[in-house]
Amino acid sequence: MRESIRNRCPLSACSFMRNRRPLSACSFMRAAPAFGARARALALVLGILAPAPDFALADEPLRDAPVVWYEDDRNHVAQPRERDPNLLWDGINDTVILPRERYTNPVRLIRRIGTAFGGDHVPAASNINALDEAPNSSWFTNRIGHFEMTADEAARGPGGGSGPDMSAPWTIVSAKSEGVTPGFNIRDAKGDVYVIKFDPPGFLSMSTAAGVISNRIFHACGYNTPEDAIVHFRREDLVLAEGVKLKEHGVKRVMTTADVDKLLASLELAPDGTYRAISSKFLSGVPVGCFNYLGTRGDDPNDRVRHEHRRELRGLKIIAAWINHFDTKQHNSLDMYVTEGDRSYVKHHLIDFASTLGTGAHGPAIRYGYEYTFDLPPIALRLAALGFREDTWRKQTRPEGLAEVGYFTTKYFDPREFKPLQPNSAFANCTGRDAYWAAKIISAFTDEQLLAIAREGRYYDERATEYVARTLAERRDKIARAFFDEVPPIDFFTLQNGTLSFHDLGVERGIYPADKTKYRVRFEVVNADRRGPGGGAWREIAETEVAYDDPAIREAFGRGAEREYPFLAIEVQVSRGKSWSPSTTAYLARAGRRIVALDR
Repeated sequence: MRESIRNRCPLSACSFMRNRRPLSACSFMRAAPAFGARARALALVLGILAPAPDFALADEPLRDAPVVWYEDDRNHVAQPRERDPNLLWDGINDTVILPRERYTNPVRLIRRIGTAFGGDHVPAASNINALDEAPNSSWFTNRIGHFEMTADEAARGPGGGSGPDMSAPWTIVSAKSEGVTPGFNIRDAKGDVYVIKFDPPGFLSMSTAAGVISNRIFHACGYNTPEDAIVHFRREDLVLAEGVKLKEHGVKRVMTTADVDKLLASLELAPDGTYRAISSKFLSGVPVGCFNYLGTRGDDPNDRVRHEHRRELRGLKIIAAWINHFDTKQHNSLDMYVTEGDRSYVKHHLIDFASTLGTGAHGPAIRYGYEYTFDLPPIALRLAALGFREDTWRKQTRPEGLAEVGYFTTKYFDPREFKPLQPNSAFANCTGRDAYWAAKIISAFTDEQLLAIAREGRYYDERATEYVARTLAERRDKIARAFFDEVPPIDFFTLQNGTLSFHDLGVERGIYPADKTKYRVRFEVVNADRRGPGGGAWREIAETEVAYDDPAIREAFGRGAEREYPFLAIEVQVSRGKSWSPSTTAYLARAGRRIVALDR
């Protein structure tokens, strides 16, 4: 396991606030690399055949202006209607109808052929800024990897996550007695309402710990999540409100204290004689249903980017793979109509993370994450193999002696092969750049932070805490290596104190050895369309920085006047002891002396 390292913060908080302005359509447009003519030509051919996305895909002219970090999607809107899609139809649609449409779409098939020449099977994500990042929005907030985050902050999660107030008994305001595990909603002494859910029978702490740990991870990554925490209580800590209805065998009736006793009697007690549960605080605002991973919400004028083209939803596939969050159907999301000052808008959340870390509603889950619920190719392979081929997921074993941990391992983990319970439209659109974006976030978690987060699961056996933290770290590094090999992790270019510098996240985060890494760079002055007079030569450098008055930069400046070529293109490639990687190119405004764009 790598040693804990300090999170680097190339983007300061003040730079975010200073650049706070609406995200215009033109700021989403991306350009092909300045030195990739063949890839640009292929992209043009495939772009002609591709359907028009939410924003134009033509090269956006470079501008000497601050990079946009805030999406303009929190304007006042009328309250939308509540969405309540049919669970059965949703499964059929995602599993059968939409995949068939994707596989038979001729444009998508042609674009897949183009991947052999450096293209991608779908257009780039629509909601990215000039630095290929997802800006802050009602969906996502940049956190770990962009800002300093201590282990305590990562473990604290949204709102502190301390759970309901225990100074007075909780009042049961609704309950569920049917299903695998019972549950109820309570109101605490402060008037806050929480969902209280329990572990499946025979697996005390397994799913409740997984739910809290995964909640902290998603929040640190940047997603909106509820306040989840592990709680312990006794029977005397509960009182029943008057008129609470209980649904039993399809019929609703008034709940009694005997029902409460019966509900609790089915639960396994914690070692100290208390009941253990996960508490999830009701989100602020008015619930208006879940969001779909496909299309937009027609009654929300702020929802202008198709969800399957959102970077944070595409990249969610890789983060879900990391923690084996296989239950990513739309019903595990929740839109809230929130009010801030004189405006109200829809805020989008991920909820319910108990089916993660190798466990599910019924306990340890061995197959989930490796196959869809109904997955024809693996079924056909099993039939054809006549029992002579063993599925990868069948080879997994749970950690010996750790009863609180499910099938959460690293040995057979391949992030590229992750499959949720049912196909996901946004996941199907995940490109190499989307996967790199997610891997960059995941690799920012240190061992110290992961251990602190794992402790929030409140396992009874400290060895379970250490095992989960260690496995998260191993899977983190496996993800980083997989996608950093495809997209070089050269990032966060800056010009400070007369020095042009960039970060090699692969070396900084312990993925590649520094002594086997070398870089080469070349400079070119370009116009707003990324075209220049040519002539820049490659030059190897030992460090990830170059003086701004370096002879190579002065030579580049000498090839064109600033008024004609107002930008400096800094093209970097990296070698890990073999061949040179594809280029990462940053563009610096000569007048403003700031990085204004980045191409991969």
